[in-house]
Amino acid sequence: MAWSFTLPVVRPRGFSPSSADKALKAEQQAAYVRDLWILIASVVAFLAVIRFTRLFFSIIFKHINVSSKNFLSTEKGPEDVQPGRTGKISLRRIPAALASGFKVVAFRLNIPIGPGDVATVTELLFIFGYIITIFILLLVDTEGLNDWFFEDRAAHFASCQLPLIVALAGKNNIISFLTGIGHEKLNVLHRAAARVCLILLWMHAICRITGGLPAKFDFSHGWMRWGLAGLIAFTLATILSLRPIRNMVFEFFLVSHIILIAIFLVGGYIHARDPGFGDYIWPALVVWAFDRVLRFTRLLWNNRMRFSGQHSGSVATVDLLSEDTVRLTLRRRMNWRPGQHAYVILPSVSELPTEAHPFTIASIPQALDGTCGPDEKDVVFLIRGRSGFTGRLRDQAAANGNHTVPAFIDGPYGCPPNLTGFSTCVLIAGGSGVSFTLPLLLDLVHKARANKSSVKKIVFVWAVRDSEHLKWISKLLTEALAAARNTQLTIDPRIYITGPKCPIPEVPSLDYADNSGSSTPMSPISEKSSDEKAGLPIYSALKISHGRPSISRILQDEISTALGSVSVSVAGPTPLSQAVSRVLSSGITSPVSVMKGAPSVSLFVETFGMVH
Repeated sequence: MAWSFTLPVVRPRGFSPSSADKALKAEQQAAYVRDLWILIASVVAFLAVIRFTRLFFSIIFKHINVSSKNFLSTEKGPEDVQPGRTGKISLRRIPAALASGFKVVAFRLNIPIGPGDVATVTELLFIFGYIITIFILLLVDTEGLNDWFFEDRAAHFASCQLPLIVALAGKNNIISFLTGIGHEKLNVLHRAAARVCLILLWMHAICRITGGLPAKFDFSHGWMRWGLAGLIAFTLATILSLRPIRNMVFEFFLVSHIILIAIFLVGGYIHARDPGFGDYIWPALVVWAFDRVLRFTRLLWNNRMRFSGQHSGSVATVDLLSEDTVRLTLRRRMNWRPGQHAYVILPSVSELPTEAHPFTIASIPQALDGTCGPDEKDVVFLIRGRSGFTGRLRDQAAANGNHTVPAFIDGPYGCPPNLTGFSTCVLIAGGSGVSFTLPLLLDLVHKARANKSSVKKIVFVWAVRDSEHLKWISKLLTEALAAARNTQLTIDPRIYITGPKCPIPEVPSLDYADNSGSSTPMSPISEKSSDEKAGLPIYSALKISHGRPSISRILQDEISTALGSVSVSVAGPTPLSQAVSRVLSSGITSPVSVMKGAPSVSLFVETFGMVH
């Protein structure tokens, strides 16, 4: 890659390029397209190496930790000193301190990028690094920024990036496989790359028009008209993808986005094919088709019982848990990892027969007793009814009560964290974000029963507006607490009722103790108790408080008493995630604290939302 800036006298507009100029321009375009893809491939390869290296070492150390039964040992090594006990800096912990500082800067500092939207430093570095690289390669060797050299190069850059842009939006893509970054997190890069692509295409078009179109390039030719139609469609798709518009009319955005992008790709291919550059664009169509074929294949496989005539595989059960929340349960022969999501198709609820909506799976495929469980799994979703599809589902549940509807499922998707190698796990959720943290809790209980986890303590924090919402998870939480009684795992469940006028159900003081982490004695309560009617777990270890949780106090208490590494997983409203990130960017995880013995802390934020 040999780049050079040359600044001779700018040539006047409309000059007649010589054959040497044309040859140089063609050579530059091919060279810089190649250089751009080398840089992109190098970044992906670097992330892949990091991912598989971490996976390799996690498997090794996980085996060591579980087999050695560290949680039964009372001996402490030099790395197990609790923070604040000695206050001495250990130089042996410099690598851990540097890693902690990197996590704080790269992943926990949130920078506002728009109304109600934030990005991490890492996301911004990737976005701006991509943009800067594109424009450096676009403007070097252009004879003093003469647009005759970069007008076509802009189109080449935009066209050659289309397979990457389509791949970043796909649910099944090799980038996620290699890097371990879920498609929902790659979506921010997809939008950034698409908008850069639009800018490049408009640069190409404006430079062409202002420079005067030769007869062979005017709009009397079909390939030019197709190019214009594709550019207009791409522009409309980009405008409709802006967050305020996307959130306001999401279902319209989804349908229109697919149609407009299809017009853009077809129009762009016809436009680029005539001068001989169609090879830039048809791979994007192949990438899109590959993703759709995989999704359709997975859809057929997950719903194969329906197609074979078995009734259990043809429907989903709909329960109205509260005035705005529906539980959707499907019986399927499928597997997934805790924290993953799937796309649900309900033909009787959707306005379009192929309309698919993503929701986090609120259950696990295994049994809590440590076994694999039955072949047919309960795939459970907790769905808040708002507008559009979820509003229609809520209204149908309110009108019909407990009933069944025809259902298809496509998934699972996502790259959730593996928490089994940590010492303490803090799970924080707000509202329907419990769909993400609850299966993580259930999975850790399952792994503890199966002797496949090093986790000693789980702190389960859920902030919910109304006490009526406790019935969302009461049965599953009850089963988890009961299953954990025969393990070395301590569970500390804390529920916060945030509604100003919502009563707090009373939990009786009982005389039976277990390992749930509560200082309050507990035992099974009567089947006819008021707490069961309120949907509460049958153990009084459940701590219910009025008001919002003090994120700072909870995290400081758990990190300061942890004997090993700590994971913090959060899902829910953006302010909640930002509050957790702020606390974990403060002194309790600073490099100095880590050098004094504070445990390393990993943060996992569920960013999955209205992303297709």
